[in-house]
Amino acid sequence: MLIFNSLIYRTSTVKWLSYLFLLSHGILLLMMTFTFPKINNQIGTNAFDLRPFGYSVSEARSIVNNLNEPITNLYLFPQLSLLDLLYPFLLALFLSSFLFRLIKITETKNRVNSILLIIPFLAMICDYFENICIILMITKSVETSEYFVLLSSIFTLLKGVLTSFAWISILFYSIRWFRMKKRKEIKTTSNKT
Repeated sequence: MLIFNSLIYRTSTVKWLSYLFLLSHGILLLMMTFTFPKINNQIGTNAFDLRPFGYSVSEARSIVNNLNEPITNLYLFPQLSLLDLLYPFLLALFLSSFLFRLIKITETKNRVNSILLIIPFLAMICDYFENICIILMITKSVETSEYFVLLSSIFTLLKGVLTSFAWISILFYSIRWFRMKKRKEIKTTSNKT
């Protein structure tokens, strides 16, 4: 936990937050403009990763059956084994570091904060498990059974819920910081008069 705290502390500066935001969202832009359009075009629908509410067995089988070899290879590399390996980590580090900074400047002290800082990394872990499931399905290493698709779909749902919760927490603490700042300005202005 000491290493985690040290990393979050060091990356919570405005400079590091800017780098992490640009890197993570640069990779997201690359995925959304390069790999996903090609994958989605081949399968005729959204890829597994782009289905925030999960997918059914029939949808999973349809996606797997509509992939040809070149697109399967593109999905495997660079999409799943490079871009979608870097993006979840960089996003989790950005979200946790940003939350840490907001919690620090709002001077909020409670046990919930420690849990909030871990949530983006839980989303990252779910994303990695989702990727493993997708790799196993598109390489046809496992049967796309109801149980396996449900498991993969659960990881997809959890990834989305946890990431959304982290963004909502950032919004909450940003509003809190803005209100504190306004109160200080009003207090300073009233003290001058």
